[in-house]
Amino acid sequence: MVVASKVKKSMIGAFVLGAVALGVGAVIVFGSGMFFTPKYEFIMFFENSVNGLQVGAPVLFRGVPIGQVTEISIDADAGDLHFYIPVVVEIEGGKVRMTVNKTSKRPKDESLLQASQENAHELLNKLVERGLRAQLVTQSFVTGQLAVALDIMPDTKVQLVGDSTLPEIPTVPSAFEKLTQTLTKLPLETLVDRLTAAVTGIDSLVNSPEIQALPVKLDKTLDAGNDFLHELQGKVEPLAENLDIAIQSYTELAKDMNQRTAGLSTAAGKTLTMLDATLKEGSAALASIQRLTRSDSPTVTDLNTALREIATAARSLRALADYLERHPEALIQGKGPRR
Repeated sequence: MVVASKVKKSMIGAFVLGAVALGVGAVIVFGSGMFFTPKYEFIMFFENSVNGLQVGAPVLFRGVPIGQVTEISIDADAGDLHFYIPVVVEIEGGKVRMTVNKTSKRPKDESLLQASQENAHELLNKLVERGLRAQLVTQSFVTGQLAVALDIMPDTKVQLVGDSTLPEIPTVPSAFEKLTQTLTKLPLETLVDRLTAAVTGIDSLVNSPEIQALPVKLDKTLDAGNDFLHELQGKVEPLAENLDIAIQSYTELAKDMNQRTAGLSTAAGKTLTMLDATLKEGSAALASIQRLTRSDSPTVTDLNTALREIATAARSLRALADYLERHPEALIQGKGPRR
């Protein structure tokens, strides 16, 4: 009996040790070292509703899970009764690794926090200055569950509440909140009134007597147009016949003109021949005149000699006339002294 009890105790001890070993192995294998990974808590304050955000919701940095939500509560400012919703998140320290250059001697598995050689609060301050912000995003449009998204948004303002001992990450409105704020600023009442007035005006125009009578007027116009087409068709047929007659007359006139043009062409040809002969004769006469009028031609030389002799005779006659005017008695006595 004693031996049997000792055997049972040994088996129970071995079973317990095996269970503990399996548990530790499961934690190491399935937990991927999560129990040994350093985690850091941060807080963020949201002013609007966080409906759909639950404890255990993921914390994402540009879509990559780096932690989870651990606490959601609500705070109120007693002075102005302004409400905030603080959300505490837990971020794993080894999720963001440091970029390593080839020449660097630092280990490849070193995290950003380890490489910066700063504490989490100092590193967070630097990231906030660079534009780190938190924002609520939708995980699923079907279930409406939300997640916390972190990203670098340098163009946004830093709004810190500072009512916590935990490092604070500034928040910005979600896309749905921005859309809601934009719709709130719109003058919806004015737009609705204008839309109602426009619809009323359209209804009055459609139901007006002028519009109601328009189909009847359109039918009358179409009937008048149809009658006009028939009348026009009746007038077009005689015009077509007259046009055919005119075309035939024009064809005969063209033939007659061709015949007359042929006769005129023959007469014009004879006239041109005679004109060409006349021009040739005129050219010969002009050539003869040019030969006669040249300075070295015999005719011009004889003419010049005759003109010189005539000029000499004229001077002699002028001298004789002057002498007779002074001595008229010379006609009786002749030239010389008186006798």
